[in-house]
Amino acid sequence: MLCGIQGQFLTAFPDMRQTMFGKAHGQLRTAEILPRRSHYHEAGSVIIRELLKKRCISEDTYYDLVGPGIGNMLLETSVFAYHIKSKEISFQSTVMKRYCEENAAYWEVNE
Repeated sequence: MLCGIQGQFLTAFPDMRQTMFGKAHGQLRTAEILPRRSHYHEAGSVIIRELLKKRCISEDTYYDLVGPGIGNMLLETSVFAYHIKSKEISFQSTVMKRYCEENAAYWEVNE
């Protein structure tokens, strides 16, 4: 049986992870990128698949994939980040990247 600080850490970590993943899920829901009746699921999925493969993509590639209207809107949702100096797009956070990795089935192409 675990006791003391070690036991608290082992039970706190999954709770903390669940909380952080819950926030990531909420950001994706707000951005309307999650599957099922989401306006930007297809466009968001294209970007997420690319970022999972490459870690970051150029601004030009980003806008070529989703267009300026949807691209600008998605950048405002705290899912993706624009890096001014490098002119690249990445995930907004490591937590968002991990959530997208662990839910990779959400971003698969359904033909």
